[in-house]
Amino acid sequence: MAGSRRLPRDRRILYVLAALTAVLAVGAGAVFFQQRTPDQKTVAADGGDVSSPAAASALPSARPGTPIPSPSVSGKPSARPSASAITSAGRTPVPAAAFPTAGSTGVPDKVALRTYKGSCTITKAGTVIEASDVRCSLVVKAARVVIRKSRITGTVKVEGDANSLRIEDSDINGGQAFEHTVGFENLTVLRSDISGGQTSVNCYRNCLIQDSYLHGQYVPEGEDWHLNAFLSNGGSDIRLIGNTLACDRPTNSAGGGCTGNASIFGDFAPNTNYTIERNLFVASQEFSYCLYGGYDAKKEFGTSVRQIVVVDNVFQRGANGKCGSFGAVTSYDAGASGSRWQGNAWDDGKPVPPDKG
Repeated sequence: MAGSRRLPRDRRILYVLAALTAVLAVGAGAVFFQQRTPDQKTVAADGGDVSSPAAASALPSARPGTPIPSPSVSGKPSARPSASAITSAGRTPVPAAAFPTAGSTGVPDKVALRTYKGSCTITKAGTVIEASDVRCSLVVKAARVVIRKSRITGTVKVEGDANSLRIEDSDINGGQAFEHTVGFENLTVLRSDISGGQTSVNCYRNCLIQDSYLHGQYVPEGEDWHLNAFLSNGGSDIRLIGNTLACDRPTNSAGGGCTGNASIFGDFAPNTNYTIERNLFVASQEFSYCLYGGYDAKKEFGTSVRQIVVVDNVFQRGANGKCGSFGAVTSYDAGASGSRWQGNAWDDGKPVPPDKG
């Protein structure tokens, strides 16, 4: 796939989200110390929370855990949604070192992690998991749950539109799971390192991902999985702010590998009210484009796109100067109601224009 595999194509992969059995760590009272290379953390712009569910219209029954189709080739709403805009002036380059890394996200240095002894299915509202080493996948079925300064070896997902989760300063590794490491609604992720799994974060409603590092996805040899740092197959009220977005798994012999760093597709629902701001899109020739902006006339909801605000992001040029093998962005409808493309630049400061594809 190194050259030709990333030609997008429409298809669906049969995908079943397996219920994961809780696996508690051995050795009660064991203490672990999280060591990290000293590095200044990026600071959250607003520390916002999405604890309460968004008052969004009901979405189709297809869930984000449904098989992820490949793309086909071809935030905050504006005060006046009809006034879409493109601003493409260049600006001073922002160095990659200014964005989140493994050293500036996750559990802070020298935090003592104790073995987690609680349930892997959270049903009590207001539960706080702090400074814990959790060795199972967590299912959140309660409101206002918090995971703070913890290491999770497994996936984390919110189930139920009345439930919510806030993750702060944590490491979450989905390992070899054929599912998304973190998802799917009423979710806040701050200053965290998210790796493993098929997709780092999948969201379809009411999510804030900020100052975090999304990377290190997994696909086994011989499997044609489609990977992403961030993915939405239709959704609303989603903010990606100040993150490093890297789909960095090499393509395997079966053509399994990365689709993009941030992929928005109209597969199961319209895409509305996204803000993608001040992120670093890491270059790779293992996929076609670094950003898919939601528009695709061949998809069921591919023309139902509005209020997609993409501002002040940095796209690495990489070895071929294009970010992806074909370019930086595709499927972005700059003329959609409330959408805005402004201040997006290459890592050399030159402007990146939008592309509808």
